[in-house]
Amino acid sequence: MCYDKLLLNKNNAKTSILKPGSICWVDFGQNVGSELRKLRPAILWRSSADKKMWTVIPLSSKCYNDKYYFHCDISGLPCSTAKLESMANFSYKRLREPFFHNKKIAHLSQDDYSNVLVSLKKYYTFED
Repeated sequence: MCYDKLLLNKNNAKTSILKPGSICWVDFGQNVGSELRKLRPAILWRSSADKKMWTVIPLSSKCYNDKYYFHCDISGLPCSTAKLESMANFSYKRLREPFFHNKKIAHLSQDDYSNVLVSLKKYYTFED
């Protein structure tokens, strides 16, 4: 655990290239119970003013196609679902490199961004 923290603190990610809506590899670290763990892609949703902290929405490698309001399928990526229930804040040091799809840096499309925003509103306001 201490060694992992040492490696994370050495990370000098270039925060200038990070933008909301980008998809990036994030080191979620060790889990407790059923928390997410390991290195996985996530949507960079919001940042602090100095971009030292980011709110990220992890992506699953499965398409759930379910009716849960806290899962939002991403049409711009094959078989990928945003897991809103696992949204969390992380230091920029946990962000690795950009996620690539079709040899391009992956970003949310405007439609996917709107769908995630609608799902987030449902998640936090408990509306149908």
